[in-house]
Amino acid sequence: MKLNNLVAKFLVEQTCRGNTSFTLDYYRVVLSRFVEFCGDIPSDELTLDLCQEYYFDLRTNKLASGSVQTYIRGLRAFLTWCHDFGYIKADITSRFKLPKAQRKTIDVLTDEEVKRLYSSFGENFIGIRNLCISLLMLDSGLRLNEVITLETSQIHLQDRYCIVNGKCQKQRIVPLGATTCTCLEKYLSIKPLSTFAFCKNDGTPITRAIVKNTFRKLRKKTNIDRLHPHLLRHTFATRYLENGGDIYRLQVILGHTSLEMVKKYLHIATNRVQADFLKYSPLDNALHTVA
Repeated sequence: MKLNNLVAKFLVEQTCRGNTSFTLDYYRVVLSRFVEFCGDIPSDELTLDLCQEYYFDLRTNKLASGSVQTYIRGLRAFLTWCHDFGYIKADITSRFKLPKAQRKTIDVLTDEEVKRLYSSFGENFIGIRNLCISLLMLDSGLRLNEVITLETSQIHLQDRYCIVNGKCQKQRIVPLGATTCTCLEKYLSIKPLSTFAFCKNDGTPITRAIVKNTFRKLRKKTNIDRLHPHLLRHTFATRYLENGGDIYRLQVILGHTSLEMVKKYLHIATNRVQADFLKYSPLDNALHTVA
């Protein structure tokens, strides 16, 4: 079977699994680049050597290590599927490892920046809607796609939680803070009738482009140049641990299948606690007072 046909079958399989359109678009992008590199070759020409050549081609194009990892991760998923379904004999994935990506320092908002962001929304429908979107990311750690797919029926204000459709259509329960609940209550009382929680004035659901454009405007209004949706999720996770939250509960809230994904927040939170301890050490303060 030719490579283009294999990719098409793989995408059909992912659709049948119930993967989101966002995930399907990801596979289309990463696999189209692989097909562009090697051509519409027969499946028996898919080899480890070819995949390694593709990896070096990605590196030659001076892509960031994280971007290279993104392309290879998608290719590995495709190769595993090809082997599992008998389209290729060799288990390429077992020898074609995911390259290491440079670990970036996690950035979070300061308390002053959080206050500045919180006070930058208007009191009209759009302003209250955008504030609620930001609070769900900042105070509950929702991803951008989880916010725009959230349905009104999944928000339970009385019990302070919402049901989130995460990656691979896995649902999870996410707690809501008091401030977020108050804002959501106000918003839900004025929003147009719509299945989706966040919609436009005419009741049609918002899109990723609308949220990204909102954050572009917020960057200018707040003067926080690095502001983007995932920064709010990073801030939530780090502050949650700093405030004494449990790392295992954080894993559940964020919807991560691996604890390793959550440990990166533990590292930065620990550094902050250590820095504060220099100021709040009981013994150091006692001796300093005595002296």
